[in-house]
Amino acid sequence: MTSSSFRIFLYIIFIISVSLRVVLAIVNKGYANDDHIKVSRLILETGKLPGPYDCWECNQQKLYHLTTAKLWDFLKLNTGQERYILAQLINAIAGILTIIILWLLIKNQPYSYYNKLLCFSLISLNPGLIAINAQASNDSFIILFGTIVIYSLYKLMNKTTVKYFLILLTSSILAGLTKTNSLVLITSVICILIIKIISNRNYNLSLNRGYVGFLIIYLITVFIFVGYFGEYYKNYQKYGKPLVYTVPTGEFPHLLKKTNFFRPGVQSIIGGYFTFRIGDLIKHPIITNDKYTYPLHRTSVWSQLYGRANFIYFGDWPIGPWQCRNPNILDVGRITLILALLPMLIFLSGLFQDIRVWSELFFRRDINFLKNNKEWIFHIFILGYLVFIILFTAIGRDFSYMKMIYIYPGILAIVIPLLKGGDYIYHHIFKNRIIFLVFNTIIFVLLISYIIPIIYLINNLT
Repeated sequence: MTSSSFRIFLYIIFIISVSLRVVLAIVNKGYANDDHIKVSRLILETGKLPGPYDCWECNQQKLYHLTTAKLWDFLKLNTGQERYILAQLINAIAGILTIIILWLLIKNQPYSYYNKLLCFSLISLNPGLIAINAQASNDSFIILFGTIVIYSLYKLMNKTTVKYFLILLTSSILAGLTKTNSLVLITSVICILIIKIISNRNYNLSLNRGYVGFLIIYLITVFIFVGYFGEYYKNYQKYGKPLVYTVPTGEFPHLLKKTNFFRPGVQSIIGGYFTFRIGDLIKHPIITNDKYTYPLHRTSVWSQLYGRANFIYFGDWPIGPWQCRNPNILDVGRITLILALLPMLIFLSGLFQDIRVWSELFFRRDINFLKNNKEWIFHIFILGYLVFIILFTAIGRDFSYMKMIYIYPGILAIVIPLLKGGDYIYHHIFKNRIIFLVFNTIIFVLLISYIIPIIYLINNLT
């Protein structure tokens, strides 16, 4: 692929991904996974932050809701339609900024134009990401701030500069004030800084000579702004716990014995975390919200995350136009779920390449790779969100806990494994021109199958 053709395809993908986000945000008539609009409305009406039990989503951190309410007031938006369109457009802009930062990371990697374009296309046109960027919720904010956190830390690992540390610190605080799953980001940053200090054996407090000073400032500042001035300390004073949930939680699942809680999700550890029900996904490309009637894949965490990420109608929610019974679109969903196995395998290939290499170095007690290579930080974030989603779904048990939006804040971390997996295929498999042609055809059809249901949804919403 030449540089000129690469730029043309890149611009086309970027324009399509931006257009889908903006148009869907404009035509979406206030439909969302959860009612976050009410939180902003309460802030506007009362002039203060509502308590965690004042509404269903009032237990959330409220940076997004406060921002939305202030903009409503500043722009004098009085009708419900004006308000939810603005709330959605804010998230569309956050989504666009997210994919721009994504590209900033991709473009500087030492891989082919083809590989970079493949990686950018798969993430920027991801249906699950586009869907949440068009809904009025705090998820797009936390995804944007999480992306900035990972990118700025990546740059900081290359050189100890105050500039990127301040970006890291600010984005971490904003993330912490947006949603609770930001704690995964913050914890990962702390762990990475500690590992970097130990591996470098550099305990200098100077900000220009080591990471100890950065770590101390980070811990104190985040604790003050997120822990104390955020709602965690206030919740602890009033309710005796920093985290308050309005969604019921159940007991930890058994290893083999199946037990149900509320609307069945994780029934057992084996069934929930050691299954991937691709056959049932293809048979039933959407889930049900019913307590008693549901497809088998609704009790498999990885099946749920995979389905929600790749088919915009998979969640069968919110009600109305976001629910699909058109057999042709459902067939497109089935095709998508089959073809999306390919990029998943590419990602896993790149991920396990790194795990194998770094495991060998670790067992040989060679920690020089921690000093000479900064790509290992992405695996810390991947591990962090992997542990988080396992614990979150094990405690929640209800199937609604199995959502990709909870781990999308770490989406930038998948870039390097995806590029490495693509690079391996590019150099070892694409020597055969027929295979190369088949691969390109599959990817092209996959991207089209991502887009068609979104266009169908936009048409229904209008």
